[in-house]
Amino acid sequence: MFLATKELKYSKSKFALIIAVIILISYLVYFLTSLAYGLASSYTNAVIKWEADEIIITVDSNDSMMMSFMNEDDFNNINTSGEKAKLGLFPAVINNPEAENVLDSRIDVYFFGIEDSFLIPTEVGLASLSGNKVIVDEELKKEGYEIGDFFGASGSTEKYEIIGFSKKSTYQTAPVIYMNLATWQAHRYGTNNTPNLFSGVIVRGEINNLDSKFASYTTDEYISTLPGYNAQVLTFSTMIVFLIIIVAFVLGIFIYVLTIQKTSMFGVMKAQGISNKYIAGSVVLQTYILVLIGIVVGLILTIATGIFLGDVIPFAINYLFYVIITASFFIFALFGAMFSVRAVLKIDPLKAIGG
Repeated sequence: MFLATKELKYSKSKFALIIAVIILISYLVYFLTSLAYGLASSYTNAVIKWEADEIIITVDSNDSMMMSFMNEDDFNNINTSGEKAKLGLFPAVINNPEAENVLDSRIDVYFFGIEDSFLIPTEVGLASLSGNKVIVDEELKKEGYEIGDFFGASGSTEKYEIIGFSKKSTYQTAPVIYMNLATWQAHRYGTNNTPNLFSGVIVRGEINNLDSKFASYTTDEYISTLPGYNAQVLTFSTMIVFLIIIVAFVLGIFIYVLTIQKTSMFGVMKAQGISNKYIAGSVVLQTYILVLIGIVVGLILTIATGIFLGDVIPFAINYLFYVIITASFFIFALFGAMFSVRAVLKIDPLKAIGG
């Protein structure tokens, strides 16, 4: 401990450069992790809120709920030991009819048609979605919408009244708008004789004897069918893993070079009877101190970035991911330090002093 900290204080400029590199890379890793988690969450927030055991759509829909069409008989034929609820899902474009430029006020959203069931967001209490009353994701607050405001939808002359806001209700990155199923059907099909159809059934409980024309998914299975979700998660995960490995190599190279420069000093220490274990331990401890300083500063910068840019980018903090990444930093840093430890063990005191 004494040797490791003493050298850090003595050669501040050398180690400051190493720490700066670790800070930048750790900041990048933590930031990309938060960005990836935030983006992935914006795909799935609404689905997670269903707290479903099974999600049922038709087989013919090819894993797409928007292409699934189910009727009342289908709903009645789904036997479950728990609860079940109808869900209509369809993308829409809304606008603010009171805006100076209506075209500029357009927002891509998803309309969720629901009945009075467990799918109603809990944040708004026992609100009833009758007529054109809707509950919207809180993202619309950023567009200036408030409770009591009205908005229109492209392709329709209807106006919808906001009666509440729901937290983290996004689907494939777009805000979700909850409305009465009959209202959803009128918008979805746009006919005078609106068909009594919906997209899927959300089940909390076990299903018995599901008909072959239906496909059943767990929440994770359904999320994996969302277009682009798996590719996005895999891309970010690969980037993060390689960045952590790069940190280990960069750190290992820096420490190795510094170790080689101190060959004579280590030779003198060995000649004085100081053990390899003590010297190697000092090298590893020094490496860990550098990593600790770097990742702490990088983490602080990441959180600060989230505070200032959280409303602009899909940034979300997951402390479990942070713990895993921090542990990975230390594990890979240990491997990087082993190069230097091996060099220390090979030092011959006589040759080192003579050199």
